[in-house]
Formats: sequence, C-alpha cells, structure tokens
Amino acid sequence: MKKKDINLAGTNIYLNRAGKTVYYNVFDKKGYIVGHKIEQKFRLFYYRYFIVIALLVLLGDYFKTFGNTLLVGAVAVVITEIYFRKVFLKKLKSINDFKRERKVSKIEMIIKSEEKEKTIMKICAYIVLSVLIVINAIQQNYNSAFMILSILAAVYAVYSAVINGVAISKMNGK
Repeated sequence: MKKKDINLAGTNIYLNRAGKTVYYNVFDKKGYIVGHKIEQKFRLFYYRYFIVIALLVLLGDYFKTFGNTLLVGAVAVVITEIYFRKVFLKKLKSINDFKRERKVSKIEMIIKSEEKEKTIMKICAYIVLSVLIVINAIQQNYNSAFMILSILAAVYAVYSAVINGVAISKMNGK
C-alpha cells in the first residue's frame, strides 16, 4: 500500500468514483471525504464506542456503583457523538446524496497493505488483549455486568484477530 493510501475499512466506509475514502453518515445521508491528514483522528472517532467501553471496563472499579459507571459511560458516549456529528464531520468535505457503491472490507484493506509482519503482530496483540481483558475482570472481581462488558470486549478482540488471520492466509495464498 502506498503511503498516501488511506487504510480505513468497515461499516459506512466506502470509496467514491475517484477512489477517495468516504464515510457515509446514515443520519444526514451525506458522504464525508476522509483525507490522509485527518485519517488518524477519524479512526479515533470511528472506534469511539469501543474506546468508551474499554475505558469503562478498565476504570469501572474506581466508581462507587455500577449506576455511576453507566452514567459516566453514557455521558462520554453522548459527548463524543455530539462532537463527532456536530463538529468533526462539519470540518470534512461533504458529498450530498452520496451513492454507496464500493464498500471497503477490512480484509481487503489488510491484504492491500501487504504488511505481513504488521498483520502478524496485530494478531498476537489482539489475542493477548483478549486474554488480558478477561484476566483483569477476574482479578478485579467484577460484578456480572462488568464481566459481560469485559467478555464482549475480549470477543471483539478475538474477532479482530480472526479478521487479520484470514487476511494473512489470503496474503500467503497469493
């Protein structure tokens, strides 16, 4: 993958006819062009829910009650969502009536990157992350709600490892 190519894929990520990466916002039915300069910041917002859940799992023991933790999580989600939709997306060039034609898959992007060593490292990191999340939950004696959140985060990490594993097997098959 060339340095100026954007390495984003997933839900609501498409390529327009010019080959530029576009985020489709289902609420206003517009496409937003994600340029190379804004890619890392966009990635942070794109994974905002996972980041909030991960922080809640890690910091959940510091709140007095589960209700307080949920309240902090809800406030964090609302703030990030409002900032993403009302501030961040407004800074990007928009396309009215964007036609969602060319979907970008994660596996396709990983294969296109041709970075086998990096992909293998990601597989290892995701597996270790999933194990550490569960161990942390057990050691902290989390209640059932936090245990479920921890398990969901671990399942997502395993899913990401599997996606990278499928991509690496297809890279080796070429």
